[in-house]
Amino acid sequence: MSGASIHYAGFRVPGSKPEAVIFDAGGTLVLIDPDRFNSFIAGWKLPAVEPGRLIDAHYRAMSDYADRLAGGEHLAFGWWVERFFGLAGLPLPADMAEAFHGGRGMWHHPVPGAMEAVQDLRARDYRVAVVSNSDGTVAEALNMAGFGGVFEVVVDSTDVGVSKPDPAIFAMTLRRLGLPAEKAWYVGDSHFHDLGGAKAAGLAASVLIDPLGRGPAGQMSVRAISELGDLLP
Repeated sequence: MSGASIHYAGFRVPGSKPEAVIFDAGGTLVLIDPDRFNSFIAGWKLPAVEPGRLIDAHYRAMSDYADRLAGGEHLAFGWWVERFFGLAGLPLPADMAEAFHGGRGMWHHPVPGAMEAVQDLRARDYRVAVVSNSDGTVAEALNMAGFGGVFEVVVDSTDVGVSKPDPAIFAMTLRRLGLPAEKAWYVGDSHFHDLGGAKAAGLAASVLIDPLGRGPAGQMSVRAISELGDLLP
C-alpha cells in the first residue's frame, strides 16, 4: 500500500475492479475558498480565519453532523453551518447565516491532491463521475477549481430534485453511466450522506475521506484523497 495512512478498522477491501469511481464534491474534491470566505465575513467586520482552521472546521463539523444523523437526530444543513462557524471561532448572526446559505461561488477551492488522484484513475481506465448535494452550482464550482471536462457525469441534487443519502440519486447517476451498481465505488466525506446512500444503492464499495480519523468502525477510509489509488484493485 505504498506506506499510505489507509485505515480499514476491520473492513475487507473488495477484490474485484470497478469500472467507475463516483465522487462527492464538497469536502472530497473542493472546499470553501479561504479568500472568498474571508471576504464574505469581512462584511460583518469579523477577522479573517486561517485556511488550515477552515479545513479542520469543515471536517470536524461534517463528522459531528454525520454522527448525529446516523444516531437518529433530524437536523437540517443549517446545523452543519452553525457547527462549522463555531469551530472556526466565529459567531453566526441570523442575517449572516441566511447570506451564507444563499451565497454562490464559495465552494471552489480544490482539495490538495484531488486533481492528481482523479487524473490517476482516468489514466488507469476508471470512469469518473460526481454526485453532490448542492444548490445547482456544483458543475460551476468544479470548473472554477480546475475540474472542467474531467468527469463523465456530474449530478447536482438541486437539478434532479433528490439528495443523498436517498439511493435514487445514485441510481440516476448509474443510469447515466450505463453501469450496474456493483461496477462502481463511491468516495465522500460524510459517512451518513455519502457512504450510507451508496450502500443503500448497492454500490460495490465506498471510501470515506477522513483526515481526522473519526470515521465509524468497519468503514474503508483514507486520510487524504491522494491515497485513494492505493485502495483500488
